[in-house]
Amino acid sequence: MSRKAADAPKAENHERWIVSYADMLTLLFALFVVLYALSDSNPRKMLIVQQSLDEAFSVNVLQGNSGASPIFAAGGGLAPTIGEIKGRDLVTIQKQMADFAKAAGLENKIQIRQTADSITISLADNLLFTSGSAELRPGAQEVLAQVAAVLKALPNQLRVEGHTDNVPVNSPDYPTNWELSAARASTVLRFLIEGGGIAPGHLVLEGYADTRPVADNATAEGRALNRRADIVIVYPTQAELEAALNAARGR
Repeated sequence: MSRKAADAPKAENHERWIVSYADMLTLLFALFVVLYALSDSNPRKMLIVQQSLDEAFSVNVLQGNSGASPIFAAGGGLAPTIGEIKGRDLVTIQKQMADFAKAAGLENKIQIRQTADSITISLADNLLFTSGSAELRPGAQEVLAQVAAVLKALPNQLRVEGHTDNVPVNSPDYPTNWELSAARASTVLRFLIEGGGIAPGHLVLEGYADTRPVADNATAEGRALNRRADIVIVYPTQAELEAALNAARGR
């Protein structure tokens, strides 16, 4: 009985590496195309977007329907959200003010707070003023100059607020805490303009006396926290931002 001859061994394919090599070249080509596209920015379009963002950050200048969302900026990229912009600003402000406070030994005198539509730089009143006075004390100018340097780069509307505790003011110049809080806010605002170079059109002031406490006035510690000057960085709504960028697209 004859036996079937064994099959000859198949030759090994030594060219399989070409497939992997071709895949790698394709991926590299795609990467360089994407990098080139990102680097090819249009300065004019970027200027239009920047102008629109500046308009959006000026409170009460934009009204109406915001259009479809998500939207795209004039340069073709996805527009940033207010949350993203505020988040980036918060990180920068916290770092700059924390570095300054640590170097000046003022860690407990400067606080940074945020809400849905604002970031607040809160300065203890005894950092800026003596009791019952609206005149800047020695060293306060250095603090406000640092704050102004942080704020000057922002397009936002800025609200300077004066706050007191609930203890009646004992000063012949100010009948009540209302006058004192407003006078202190005015002093800070004037310095930000005259000493900090911030445009007057970006600033407003408000005096709240003891109506907006952040701590309990029943304790000395709480009253100290309530006596403060707040510089509030105001952000537009997402609808206002989108309206500005949609307007830029139509220019």
